Amino acid sequence: MECSKCGREEVLPFRCAYCGDYFCSAHRLPEAHDCRQLHLARNITEIERGGDRASGSVSRPATMLALKSEVILSRLASMGRGSERLHLSAGGAIVAGVVFSIVYPFQEIGPFLLGLVVLSLVASFLAHELAHKLMALRLGYWASFRLNLFGSLISIVSIILPFKFLAPGAVMIFGPITKRNVARIAAVGPLVNIAIAMALLGLLALNRLLGVLDYRLALALYLVGEINALMGLINLIPIGPLDGLKIITTSARNWAFYMAAGAILYAVYLFMPRLAL
Repeated sequence: MECSKCGREEVLPFRCAYCGDYFCSAHRLPEAHDCRQLHLARNITEIERGGDRASGSVSRPATMLALKSEVILSRLASMGRGSERLHLSAGGAIVAGVVFSIVYPFQEIGPFLLGLVVLSLVASFLAHELAHKLMALRLGYWASFRLNLFGSLISIVSIILPFKFLAPGAVMIFGPITKRNVARIAAVGPLVNIAIAMALLGLLALNRLLGVLDYRLALALYLVGEINALMGLINLIPIGPLDGLKIITTSARNWAFYMAAGAILYAVYLFMPRLAL
């Protein structure tokens, strides 16, 4: 993410508690980035005295009332902008649009199962992001999912394109953190998708032996498993903001193992004869 002051790219930016924007280490303090809400960081008595010196006609009660009103309104607005639930809901809606464009050609499974496939894949996306957050919390860091403007726009545009993009946002981790912990937090997301895909693959293999599932239901499970395998594999690519880059910089061996597992799993789905479901 870029620093809002200088544009410097930061993997773990600092979030200003007053204006809500993100900054690099050099501009993390309100004074360093000319925070538009700097008055909230100053002592109330200091602000009051400054206002009295600047304008003797303003009474003390009026100054304090205006200050308290501004603080309340600013905090309410900040809560609305910074709600993690809002970011997750918007991210889930974007993912729903993208996955619907992927599974829409499989209308033979019927609208009900098609809707369940979309909901299952949105749940898989949320599980991926929440896995990052829970691991970060377990390691003692504060973490929150945030939409990314560029990623959201690319994801939305990909709905009408042949190539699909599923990265409207990411879990941001705040505070000093080691590279090893960055890799541990990054790894759990793709591993959740791989675990879901493996579980569904086992269920499909069992169905091939017993033949208890209807073809349409088996195809719906296949779609959920295949796209989960693809989500895990793509996130392990070591480029840009993807999880793979954070893993490979710490342990190339671990990354190679995860990548091989994801690639083999996706290949099994890709070459599995759908008529044999």
